[in-house]
Amino acid sequence: MTDPSFNLAQLERRPNWYEHISAVENAMAAQDQLYRTRWQAGWSCDEGGWYAPDGTHESDWELEAYPFPEDPGYQEWADAFWHHERLDNEDPITTP
Repeated sequence: MTDPSFNLAQLERRPNWYEHISAVENAMAAQDQLYRTRWQAGWSCDEGGWYAPDGTHESDWELEAYPFPEDPGYQEWADAFWHHERLDNEDPITTP
């Protein structure tokens, strides 16, 4: 998963690099999974961090104690949450 030239460069700086390479690759795989999961859930990210589909920053999301897309049960929670958000935003007079 890591680039061979990167591994050689690390080996020059850290002689014990290959003792840690599996931990590094596992961390990289976990980060890739996090990115895939959040992108698939409609989240976006920039230099400031992650943003929920409604624009809420991840730190505010965490303060509200909402689950993140990588948490178990997120999809059920999100379906209910966004459903109620849509209902709250509908105009009862014009909505059939």
